[in-house]
Amino acid sequence: MIPHTTLDASAADLRAVADTLAALADQLRPPPPEPPLTAFGVRFGYSPAAATVPEAISDVQAVAALPPLVTQAEAQQFHVDYNANVSSDTRLWRERAKDYRRAEVRARISRGLTGLGVGNRLHSFWADHFTTLPKTFQTYPMQVSMTEEAIRPHIAGRFADMLKAADLHPAMMYFLDQAASAGDNSPYALSRPGTGLNENLGRELIELHTIGVAGPYTQEDVREASNLLTGMTYGPYAGVRYDVRRAEPGVETVLSVEYPADSLAEIHRMMDELARHPATARHLATKLAVHFLGDEPADLIDAMAAAYLANDTALVPVYEVLFAHRSFPGAKIRKPLDWMIAGLRALGVTPAEVEALPGDFIDANIIAPLGLMGQPWDGQGGPDGWPEQAEAWLAPNQLAARLDWAMTAPTALFTQLGRMLPDPRLPGLSDNTALWVGRAQSAEAGIAAMVPGNRLTDVSHAIEVATHAASARYDRKFGIVAGYGGHGIGQEMHMDPFLPNEGSPGRGPPGHRTGRRVPGGWTPLRAWRHRRVDRDGQ
Repeated sequence: MIPHTTLDASAADLRAVADTLAALADQLRPPPPEPPLTAFGVRFGYSPAAATVPEAISDVQAVAALPPLVTQAEAQQFHVDYNANVSSDTRLWRERAKDYRRAEVRARISRGLTGLGVGNRLHSFWADHFTTLPKTFQTYPMQVSMTEEAIRPHIAGRFADMLKAADLHPAMMYFLDQAASAGDNSPYALSRPGTGLNENLGRELIELHTIGVAGPYTQEDVREASNLLTGMTYGPYAGVRYDVRRAEPGVETVLSVEYPADSLAEIHRMMDELARHPATARHLATKLAVHFLGDEPADLIDAMAAAYLANDTALVPVYEVLFAHRSFPGAKIRKPLDWMIAGLRALGVTPAEVEALPGDFIDANIIAPLGLMGQPWDGQGGPDGWPEQAEAWLAPNQLAARLDWAMTAPTALFTQLGRMLPDPRLPGLSDNTALWVGRAQSAEAGIAAMVPGNRLTDVSHAIEVATHAASARYDRKFGIVAGYGGHGIGQEMHMDPFLPNEGSPGRGPPGHRTGRRVPGGWTPLRAWRHRRVDRDGQ
């Protein structure tokens, strides 16, 4: 026996030992698991290719580096050419304008089918944040240039740079009528009665793009910002320019900061200050959290806003906080375009196949259905973009349009591609998917046995054989519960005959025609109207 010994230790010594043991326990505790690959893809992208935060950031940077579909210079030249030629061949030039929209649709979908899912999802998010709508056919290409040149290259850079590129882009100035704005006291407005200040761009700059509707600004801030912007204009022949004759004279004060209204540099300075504002940081952090996670966890928003402000509006540190957060999406519903992309990815459609689709197919099978689902291309209806609330996408007609597209578009697509639809019953299915595939095969076999002259248990036997065959094919156990099965369908619940899911063939009452004639035969409605049989077919 070891004698009991009392250690003469002070309370401080005991606390020190306890703290040491606690620290060791923390070190030995296993780290929390990383989000699974599929979960990461569901949360932040169109595909699960990026499984870690560094991979996701690399994904975003790769998307930002893609070449543009159309440049601002090309779009401006199309505007000039359109004006010069549309009167002689209106239909031709409108179709050329639509081709730019179709090209953007192809690109947005095909990029979503690549492994760069996170970056493409962020591109769509920021394009929606800076919503613009083409008002005329000749501005269709400029709309594409907006998302391709003013937004996408900046998704891995600084928000302040994206803000200046987007809000001073011709597409934005056309959409929000900035091209026609002039200071009320400017030489331009004074010499042209009926012209004057338009506050649309100044208002959306503050309310939607930076500070947010709930931010600390006043109507006077909106008007002063609009006055400062009055020098900016655009025309297809002169391009984007600062015209001092259109600028409101004097000094404008926006959120307590003074700006002389005399140069593009002062407009840039105002936008930089708005981008760096704490309210802007919180506004953007909240929008990102709601879009990707479906809720507003305060700790996440605070951390994202802090990363934004600490890094001079750089977006990558904000994404890193978002991607590392452990929250999983709440009650989110995919918007129609995202839903389409997910469906095409599930069908194994390749980016090259999407890029090769002709324009009329894009119109009929992508653009038109998107409109029926509630998300018309270039049709947000206002500068605040698409809603995030689930109820905005759950109207009965919208859900019906989704179902119709799911039933018809795959066949149309694969007919266009000249190949067969893929068989979903392939090895490697999840347990749940495999279960339903096995049941589908069993049901299919049972229906095939429902022909005049067969007996009731011929159907039971067909279901049993098909179930066992599915078990062998997928190397999974599809059980058959003895004593259970189906039943007749008619004017009452659970009508005769009872139909077991197993049994020997050739027993029970024979079937006869009680259905409707279809090309090539009959479709049974109720093949048997006789007595109940037991599981042995008697």
